[in-house]
Order: sequence, then structure tokens, then C-alpha cells
Amino acid sequence: MEPRSAMKPPSTGREGILREAIRLFAERGYDRTSVPDIQEAAGLSRGSGALYKHFPSKEDLLATAIDQFVNTAREGRAELGETTLSIDESSRRLVESMLEKLGANRDVLRILWRDLEHFPALKASARGEIMQSTYLAVAEWLRQRQRRGELRPHDSEAIAAVIVGCVAMFRVFEAIWGERAIEISDERFASAWGDLLLGGLRPRPV
Repeated sequence: MEPRSAMKPPSTGREGILREAIRLFAERGYDRTSVPDIQEAAGLSRGSGALYKHFPSKEDLLATAIDQFVNTAREGRAELGETTLSIDESSRRLVESMLEKLGANRDVLRILWRDLEHFPALKASARGEIMQSTYLAVAEWLRQRQRRGELRPHDSEAIAAVIVGCVAMFRVFEAIWGERAIEISDERFASAWGDLLLGGLRPRPV
């Protein structure tokens, strides 16, 4: 048995319980994780029922995890309103911000990918508030840059779908497999994506 001094300190507060629940859901799956499992991981007695002081149910833990991810996505969309940056800097920031926020939620990505089929309301919320809203925000960013003459006329919604889908799947595959299929840093990915985006959409010389 591991010496007590080397054991992980308990995380008995609300945030600690949520953190351990997300970790276990990601590792084992929602259905294979019990409330006693979560309580034990959070440093609580398995049979204490202490979790219910903070969360009404195991499903509420899952919903709270999704809500936190939704809020993170909203913060990222708000950053797209910054118009003082050059198109080069803005496009790089766009991709880096998406990578950062998705990377900070790898466990939630695994849960979204695997466990939401039986929770249609949560699935709809994740689809609408995370993906759909992000597509629309990026499309508006593209239209705004086009109006300023920084990008040539293009299908903004289709380009937004390509951008968001590409960045999201880079992170989703990493979350599913637990590692990257190819060792490309976030910085290199963002730089390469900026080259592709701007190389294809800059106004063409007359």
C-alpha cells in the first residue's frame, strides 16, 4: 500500500469532487463510474454520501462538466471580437486559443465523444453551445475581415466549418488516444494553419 505521505491529498470540496468525477468518467466511462468511486477518489468515505451535499446526482456532475466546457467556449468566442490585431496575428490567435481551450478540457472531450448518446439534452447543449456557436462566431470573424479588405470574398460559413473541424479533431484524436499521432506542437500547428488560411484567402493581386 502506498505510504500516506505519498498519497494524493483529498479534494473534498465541490471543485475537487467535480475534477475527480471528470477524470474517472474520462478514464472508465460514465456508466462504469459509481458515486462511491468518485467519493473515494476525492478523499471521501466511499459510503458517506458526502457527494450529494454538492451535487444532486451523478448525472448532475456530468451536466456541470459540460456547462463548464460551454462557458470556456463562450470565453473563446468573445476573444474573436478583438479587431486591433493584424490578420496574421488574429488568425494565429484564433487557432491557438481554440487549441488551448480544447487542450484544457481533454477529459471532457473524451466524455463528449463517448458518453453523451444517452443524454440527448446534454448532447444538444454541447452541439449548440460549443460547436454550432463556434462555427457561427468564426464565420462572422471571417466576414468581418473580408469587409476590411484583409480577405478576398469567400464562403465564410464553409471556411469556418473547415477551421473549427480541423482544430477540434486535432484535439479530439489526442484526447481519445491519449497522445498525438504525430509530434507537432500547438505553435507549429497554428503557424501551418495560418499559412494555409491566409495563403488561400488573401486578396489576389489585380
